Amino acid sequence: MRELSKTLHSRRAILRMLGAGSAAVAIVACTPPPAPTAGQTAGSGAASTSQTFLNYWTGWSGFEFDELQKLVDKFNGEQKDKIFINMSTVFGQYDKVLTAIAGGNPPDVVSAVWLHQLVSMAARDGLKPLTDYASRDGIDGTGYFPQFWDAWHWNNQLWGMMITSNSNVIAYRSDLYKEVGLDPDSPPKDTTALDAAAQKLEKIGSDGTIERIGFLPASLPLWGRVFGGNFYDEKNQKITANDPKLVAALDWMGSYRKRLGPDKVAAFTSGYGDYMSTQNSFFSGKESMSQVGEWFIEFQHRFAPDLDMRFMPVPPPEGGRENCTAFGGSVFTVPNGVKNPDGSWEFVKWLSQDENMGDFCFNIHNVPPKTKPATADRFVSDKRFQLAIDLLSGKNAIGPDKIPVNDTLNTKIAEAETAVFQGQSSAQEVLDRVTQEVQADLDKAMERMKK
Repeated sequence: MRELSKTLHSRRAILRMLGAGSAAVAIVACTPPPAPTAGQTAGSGAASTSQTFLNYWTGWSGFEFDELQKLVDKFNGEQKDKIFINMSTVFGQYDKVLTAIAGGNPPDVVSAVWLHQLVSMAARDGLKPLTDYASRDGIDGTGYFPQFWDAWHWNNQLWGMMITSNSNVIAYRSDLYKEVGLDPDSPPKDTTALDAAAQKLEKIGSDGTIERIGFLPASLPLWGRVFGGNFYDEKNQKITANDPKLVAALDWMGSYRKRLGPDKVAAFTSGYGDYMSTQNSFFSGKESMSQVGEWFIEFQHRFAPDLDMRFMPVPPPEGGRENCTAFGGSVFTVPNGVKNPDGSWEFVKWLSQDENMGDFCFNIHNVPPKTKPATADRFVSDKRFQLAIDLLSGKNAIGPDKIPVNDTLNTKIAEAETAVFQGQSSAQEVLDRVTQEVQADLDKAMERMKK
């Protein structure tokens, strides 16, 4: 699954943060074509004119898109003359989803909607609630991880469903640990130990040029929660982005760039290879430790099969949250105004079946949001995947706050990170500003919703 929103709650956001290249895609219109073209769906053949054509936009790309296409082909085959799904990727062009929905010309199904955007889009009447469909078909959350089922609800309505999920971990290379005298069987348990290991793993030239990074923390939505902070006070409807623990987290994250030199870090990271390739900075040895998720297991199988890659939970500071993960991901939604929402729901429901969800998740190594497929032996026989399941099952698995300005909050937080990383502002100053600006937006949104 390659979509974190504008934050790092998921692998896709990680890619966006790293500036992964955009796929060249054609955005199809809401009105279906008389038959799918070769570039729009693979291996499906001609379709009957009696079929209902539905356009589906996804954010997956590369081999993950190919695996999803197999699932779409399976659905089309089973539907015969009923429904035909035409899938296109909007990877790297996610804003077009919002533009299409706002402009009244949406796809029939879209999964390039991040979990942190879900309430914002629902509050603006961009999505069709799926509550009645789910109730009619006996889908009530049974069998799902409770935090996921809850995360898809707002204002007593179900707004979408995920068929994949992710868990934040830190990957580390045992060969580089051994090279510098660290024990790969005993990775850091707290941020103090993480700092020490990161510095030991660094390679810095005599002129200060970075040759290898030990670790570069990123994503305040993750680290802020690991440090014990919160972004929102639900009881008082107050944005708390300047929570002292969030400030401490951003200060700590910025200390890595400050010590190494922001310009030197930027120059070094600009040389990272393509994320989905053998030239991935972790696989090529430019990074010793990297923030990833369980999906990285599949990446390692494909791009560095001989590498001994291990996972550790994200280490907290003293007083922080242990075994914390900030989950997110892409949600399958039905935009308002589509011509055949019944057909759209049939596709989402079909994808959510244990077998279909499980097969897709296994082929790209994502966590199924349902507990039965997620705990199948083919997943948890790998202890790295078991760690991901354990984190998502724990008390410190935290999703986005359910507020109608969460997308704005995430954007502002990302801007705050950049300002601190580049030495342009202190963490306190920038998070005070974020709190004030997003609170003003939240107050306006709450007023609109009362009318």
